Amino acid sequence: MRRATLLLLAALLLLTAAAACPWACSCRPGAADCAHRALLHAPRRLPPDAHRLDLQGNNISIVFQSDFQNLKDLKILQLSENQIHTIERDAFLELNSLERLDLSRNELTAISRRTFRGLTALKSLHLDGNQLKCIDEKALEHLKSLEVLTLNNNNLTYLSLEAASVARLHTLRLTDNPLVCDCRVARLAASVRAAGILGVGARCQAPVTLRGALLTELDAHELICNGPTTAVTLECSAEPRCPPPCRCSPDGTVDCREKLLSELPSIPHRATEIRLEQNEITEVGAGAFSAVKRVARIDLSNNKISKMAADAFNGLTHLTSLVLYGNKIKDLPSGIFHGLTSLQLLLLNSNEISCVRKDTFRDLQSLKLLSLYDNNIRSLPNGTFDSLTGIQTLHLGRNPFACDCSLRWLAAYLRRNPIETSGAKCESPKRMNRKRIDALREDNFKCKPGEETTEACGDEPPCPDACACSRALVRGVRVACARARLADVPRDLPLTTVALIMPDNNLGQIKSDGLFGRLPDLTKLDFRNNGITVIEDNAFDGAASIQELLLDGNLLQTVTDKMFFGLHSLATLSLTDNKIRCITPGSFDHLTMLTTLSLGNNPLQCTCHISWVGPWLRGRRLATGAACAHPPPLRGTELQHLELADFKCTPEDKGCLPADYCPAGCSCAGTVVRCARAKFAALPARIPPYTTELYLESNDITSISAEQLRHLTQLTRLDLSNNKISVLSNNTFEALTKLSTLIVSYNRLRCVQRDALKGLTQLRVLSLHGNNISMLQDGVFRDLQSISHVALGSNPLYCDCNTRWLSEWVKVAGEYVEAGIARCAEPPRMRDKLVLSTSSSTFECRAPPPDAVLAKCDRCRARPCGERGVCEPTPGGGFACVCARGYHGDTCQHQIDACYGAPCAHGVCQLLEEGRFSCACQAGYTGVRCEVNIDDCAAHRCQNNATCLDHLEGYTCKCAPGFMGEFCEKKIPFCSSEFNPCANGATCVDHESHYSCACPRGYSGQNCTVNADDCINHMCQNGATCVDGLDEYRCACAAGHAGRYCEAAPHAALGTSPCAHHDCVHGVCYLAVHDELTDRLAPADYLCKCAPGYSGRLCEYLTSLTFNHNDSLVELEPLRTEPQANVTLVFSTKQQHGVLMYYGDNEHLAVELFNGRVRVSYDVGNHPTSTMYSFEMVSDGNYHKAELLAVKKNFTLRVDDGPARSIINEGNKEYLRLERPMFVGGVPEDVARDAFSKWHLRNITSFKGTT
Repeated sequence: MRRATLLLLAALLLLTAAAACPWACSCRPGAADCAHRALLHAPRRLPPDAHRLDLQGNNISIVFQSDFQNLKDLKILQLSENQIHTIERDAFLELNSLERLDLSRNELTAISRRTFRGLTALKSLHLDGNQLKCIDEKALEHLKSLEVLTLNNNNLTYLSLEAASVARLHTLRLTDNPLVCDCRVARLAASVRAAGILGVGARCQAPVTLRGALLTELDAHELICNGPTTAVTLECSAEPRCPPPCRCSPDGTVDCREKLLSELPSIPHRATEIRLEQNEITEVGAGAFSAVKRVARIDLSNNKISKMAADAFNGLTHLTSLVLYGNKIKDLPSGIFHGLTSLQLLLLNSNEISCVRKDTFRDLQSLKLLSLYDNNIRSLPNGTFDSLTGIQTLHLGRNPFACDCSLRWLAAYLRRNPIETSGAKCESPKRMNRKRIDALREDNFKCKPGEETTEACGDEPPCPDACACSRALVRGVRVACARARLADVPRDLPLTTVALIMPDNNLGQIKSDGLFGRLPDLTKLDFRNNGITVIEDNAFDGAASIQELLLDGNLLQTVTDKMFFGLHSLATLSLTDNKIRCITPGSFDHLTMLTTLSLGNNPLQCTCHISWVGPWLRGRRLATGAACAHPPPLRGTELQHLELADFKCTPEDKGCLPADYCPAGCSCAGTVVRCARAKFAALPARIPPYTTELYLESNDITSISAEQLRHLTQLTRLDLSNNKISVLSNNTFEALTKLSTLIVSYNRLRCVQRDALKGLTQLRVLSLHGNNISMLQDGVFRDLQSISHVALGSNPLYCDCNTRWLSEWVKVAGEYVEAGIARCAEPPRMRDKLVLSTSSSTFECRAPPPDAVLAKCDRCRARPCGERGVCEPTPGGGFACVCARGYHGDTCQHQIDACYGAPCAHGVCQLLEEGRFSCACQAGYTGVRCEVNIDDCAAHRCQNNATCLDHLEGYTCKCAPGFMGEFCEKKIPFCSSEFNPCANGATCVDHESHYSCACPRGYSGQNCTVNADDCINHMCQNGATCVDGLDEYRCACAAGHAGRYCEAAPHAALGTSPCAHHDCVHGVCYLAVHDELTDRLAPADYLCKCAPGYSGRLCEYLTSLTFNHNDSLVELEPLRTEPQANVTLVFSTKQQHGVLMYYGDNEHLAVELFNGRVRVSYDVGNHPTSTMYSFEMVSDGNYHKAELLAVKKNFTLRVDDGPARSIINEGNKEYLRLERPMFVGGVPEDVARDAFSKWHLRNITSFKGTT
């Protein structure tokens, strides 16, 4: 009994330890690994007995006071490579056993005296690669055990530490800091020398006389202050920074109103009020305000928010006011307001909300005012407001409420609680329209058949198109999308999906877009036979519940170390029947729960690069079925049976890099890609995403975009010098957060837009030298927090008050950030003055800048559209003209008239009158449309029965057989050494006027170059395919057949299929099969698969006409034009050209799409033809209506109910009289040729779209 009790106690202890490991981490005794998990904050419920905690490589920005409580045994804490800019006071107070703390490569700017309180056992502190400008002199006062302090690569200009603190150190590193060597660092220099610390590496940046000198080698008399200096601050403030371009007040208000923000800025964690109204924010993401736990008021009104994460406001227990009106919110996610127990004001009016769940306001007991005014709410679940015990005012007006039996409760609620003050009224049914809800009796709310309101937010999640959903567990959904021809994983998967079954589709790749991380219950993924070639790194990050992943039968070539990152619960991984050649070391290391791994039937290259796999498999006791395909001596040997010595490499082995990892025209070495002098006109495609250095200098690149660079997240150096780039557009480099060097010198840059350098917080070197820049907008360098050198020389800078900010910036950004090379070019009074040394007060605006200067960044300044259009800037620094009615062209230079669309084939169109024109032909052409090439063969010199071929103002001679020369004056010497075209050993025979070749067996053709087709008279049977050989053929049999000619067929009972006598009218008959994936039985009857445009069980109903092919058309009876003809066409297309309607012979009515407009050609027999074009563009994919009215000689066109336009085909004839059929959507080939030759139609392509 005692032994059983001890075992049970031990089991409970193990379970407790296991339970203490956060889901995002992997734990082993004494250690928790939470590195590279994209965490926004330190995880909760960390193992209390952990000695080591690794949190490097995440997205942590704030270290909170409560993050590391109860970790009294922690000795090593790794926090490097995050985004930490704030450490709350006493955050490390309880870490009394901590010996090593690594905070390198973060965004810390200051260390206060309270930052490291409690770290009495700390021996090693690493702060390299931050942005430290100040360290309090007493910051190390209580670190009695500190021996190692590294501060390399920061922004420290001085450092004054207490002598006692320095004396305890045996290692101090200060390289790459811009130290000013004056009296303020004298104490540090003396303390370091007294302590005997070597290799400090601190070099002086200023003054000039001491630049480059080692601080520790300077004498005390050299460290002096000449004149007044800024006093050394006794205490550094580590308060969080105010995000640009916002304003922050001491009381905690962060004011970001009307700043054109498109996303949420980084809010200081001590903020109490956040004002973000009147911006362009579109999304409030997961944990958006998790860092501002003390905030009481948030205003997000009048933005463009359409999406909010369910946990956007989690943890805001002090929030009293939340304003969200004036956005585009359609749905309130489940749990969006849960936990907001202090909320008193919630404004959701003027949105597009149609869905309010019953528990939306569950925790809002303190709420006093709730506004849902002016939304799209038709119904509310009974009990929606039950939790609002403190509610005083409720606004429900201007919602289209369906007042049936489902809203009976609301009327009763409002009578009991007269708090609705906005006059909420019913919209439907008709008998209730415009009646106030709170004035109606309960018995007025009835449900008649057909009036039941469907709940806007049902509990049953919708199933994605082309998929079938079934209930798998008590609350889980199984989604089956097998053989649905899907090219992407559906985005609208139910949140409760537990299994996603998608074999036999066309996915091609699995993207790293966070989809699987949003499905917390997902346990199984089946992606077999999908042609998958790429699984992006971290594609499964966050999908911690997946236990089974099937990837058999795809086209994967390499398994990378981040391909399966995040699958911490994965037990079964199947990769059989792929093209896997190499497996990157560490690919399976984090799959700690893996019990089944299948790698069979893959062409593995057993080189030294996968030598780790064999020992790893043996250590995990896994049998994968994986065998070597190369090299030959190891072919067929299973990996787990090989030793390390069996895996060998040659100098040509590239490891796990794909064969095409290097773009064409470039050379690659590791992660460095060199594409210099390759004559590229644009950035090459397929630059590897792991590239760290990219050299593209001396090419012909004219533009770069964010889309081309977005995947290069590891890039640290980019050289684009000596190209032809004219504009750096907004957000071009936003994704390159690790970029430290950017060279765009000697291009044609005329404009650097304000947000072009946004996000480059690590950039140190920027070269814009040798361009055509006249002005830079204030704020263009605002994100360059690490900048040490900017090259702006050889640019025609215009130095007025608009450039004053630049003069001030180069003076305060750091000594010699701009080296004193940039000079002013204009205005004349500032010419040749240096930006660095010239007083900022001289940068004055005495006259407006010239238009030529302003037009460099604003092409509309030059008014390129004139008076005929409105100029709109385009994102790339260009412009687009929105033409006034009746004009077209790039700059609205052309009028829409009878000459629209260049009707003269080889001449100039001259307008005669409204709707008529004539053509002035070029030399060599004649005809009404200049379509006829004048015959130059009238006096030709061709000989020996040659044929004269006419060209434009010239001709050539096509020789008769046996002759050659310009005029066919020479006889061809057949079968001579000079001319013997017979190939494959054939014999040449001269026949004077021609030659022939006697071909050897198996070849044919004039020159014996064709392998004769032996399948012409083949005997293959039963649907077999004939495969041609050399003087023979073979039969490739269909499934189930055999024999030389596939004559042996399987037994089949003829005439027993239900499809033998089907009634499908416009479709094909097929039999449903048993689906093993959905476990559904096939029905006994047949099914009809309808042709496009038809529906019904037997495909008997015509529902619409869709034109997809170039020979599509509909033929109708002749159009009756007396006394008038009226035709209305409703159509949708994205095609620029195509026939809409044609009715004609010599006289005609033609309606077609031409350059995206409706073109009409009308001729009742009065020459010349009358033509007009719609002012409206109709090739945008939307439905458009064209109304056509023919009254005698008059023809009227109206598009989309706009103004009507008319033309008159003036002449003797009154009516269009024809007996030919009318065609819609296209014309027959013979009619098309005739209509095109007579210029009735400008393009005979059939209409493609839907009518």
